[in-house]
Amino acid sequence: MSLTAGLQLPFGIQPVNPTPVDAWSGPYSAATAQDAIDAANAVIPAAIRYQSMEVRLIVDGVSKKYWYRDGIADADLVEFASGSGSIGGSGSTTLITELVLNETPTGVINGVNTAFTLAYTPATTLSVMLWLNGQLLTQGVSNDFTVGSQTLTMSFPPQSGDILLTMYTKSSQTKLFAMNEAATKVVTAGGIGFELANAPSPSTSLMLFLNGQLLTQGSDYTLSTRSVTVTNGFIQDSDVVLATYSYLS
Repeated sequence: MSLTAGLQLPFGIQPVNPTPVDAWSGPYSAATAQDAIDAANAVIPAAIRYQSMEVRLIVDGVSKKYWYRDGIADADLVEFASGSGSIGGSGSTTLITELVLNETPTGVINGVNTAFTLAYTPATTLSVMLWLNGQLLTQGVSNDFTVGSQTLTMSFPPQSGDILLTMYTKSSQTKLFAMNEAATKVVTAGGIGFELANAPSPSTSLMLFLNGQLLTQGSDYTLSTRSVTVTNGFIQDSDVVLATYSYLS
């Protein structure tokens, strides 16, 4: 049976409003690095750039990865340096995208206030995740909250006694992360405790999940270096406890 020819377009489709899509990442080719950078900046609209956006360049036949490291200006497009070490032998510390875990945003929780502040500027606003009493909220103008620079604006005011926790990425120095680590159970005099493989740094980065429910550090459990003590003794031997946190190498 012969195939029927489908619709073939001799041109691409360009959206009316620019959006961040992979087509903008290149590669852009030139004989020198600066010429390749200039070529990329000339065609990547400022409207679709975001901090940490990656761009592929081919410099004199050699593939290289660049990114908008510190902002979205033309001068912010620099070569991406992976690993931990120095950049170009200058002695400066390599920057990477770091996860900020289990942060309590600044702001009064009183049933009226809807504005809260993050400790750092997110590498991208889309990375921001917000939990209310352990329930993950939805980001968006028509949803639970929006993000502007370091400000979280909620569509409703949290009530007194509610707990807000955030997770997001920021540009930072080298740090390692444990994700979904199965905490080792340790029998103590007070019941069942847990031992982590590493010491969380900072200690507030620890996110502990009991059967999928995010627990609250300080009230549900306490942390001492790598040891987790459950304050209410409600952990059963069959429960699943997973830990996510950052730590130093």
